[in-house]
Amino acid sequence: MRALVIPLFLCAAVMLGAQQNGFPLHVSDDRGAAFTLAAPPVRIISLTLATDEMLLGMVDPRRLLAVSIFAADPAISNVADRAAAIPRRLDVNVETILSLRPDLVFVADWSDAGPVRQLRDAGVPVYLITSGVTISAIEGKIARVALLTSEGSKGREMIEAMQARLADVQRRVAAIPPEKRLRVIDYATWGSAQGRGSSWDEMLDRAGLIDGVGSLAADEWGQVPLSREKLLQLDPDMLVLPGWVYGNAQGAAAFFSQITGDPSLRGLRAVQTRRVYQMPERLKSTTSQYIASAVEWLARTAYPELFR
Repeated sequence: MRALVIPLFLCAAVMLGAQQNGFPLHVSDDRGAAFTLAAPPVRIISLTLATDEMLLGMVDPRRLLAVSIFAADPAISNVADRAAAIPRRLDVNVETILSLRPDLVFVADWSDAGPVRQLRDAGVPVYLITSGVTISAIEGKIARVALLTSEGSKGREMIEAMQARLADVQRRVAAIPPEKRLRVIDYATWGSAQGRGSSWDEMLDRAGLIDGVGSLAADEWGQVPLSREKLLQLDPDMLVLPGWVYGNAQGAAAFFSQITGDPSLRGLRAVQTRRVYQMPERLKSTTSQYIASAVEWLARTAYPELFR
């Protein structure tokens, strides 16, 4: 396979001003591993969907050697069109990554430690990044990625655009009194809902909604086990079902039909009022700047009259 050649003028443009942007840059990743970037990276590999989405909105795409294997899937990626133009989509394959000679690799913090150690032993700067759960945490991740790539101004623009969109939603829903706010539950195919400590809980709050399981104990992943009997007892105003099921192209549609057609669930307020929705997975699961789009989707879906 022909090696990707980074144009000299692009390298020069990135390097220009490196000194005033703080390079060499001494950093620690989200798990405390320290390394030094001698200069702004121009051969970047992103192996997480969150960093795919941030980077494709921040850096010249010619600086990206590869993005994650999920980036070009429109069901789960908010940047599928742009990701399709990136030469490679990878997982954590040490041999392939080393052959590309990257000067920065972004990897999810839950990745297998063995390959990460091999990359570091070979001298590759690897940044393990955790998922941002809150809006403020995601803003921090964006700022960090911008710092590492010498794109501080674009990072600030991305954060400001997020904040403006969220402020617009907040302005629209502010007049809804607490007792009029809809109670919402997302219900997964394996019988659970997201509660306190999840990005979903944050999205609902920002959209002027109430988490229907927010008062129940959640596990370390923010999940609340939920039987159908318990779902009936909680009786939410709005039910959000998956818009995508991993490995099953028809899984989401089948689950929607199963829930809305289940005789035992016909008493649900959400079923009776036709407030059962499928949320696009690319929005529901995002931990990048596109969380603002997720909040907008929820607010528009719940309170369409506020967006006319």
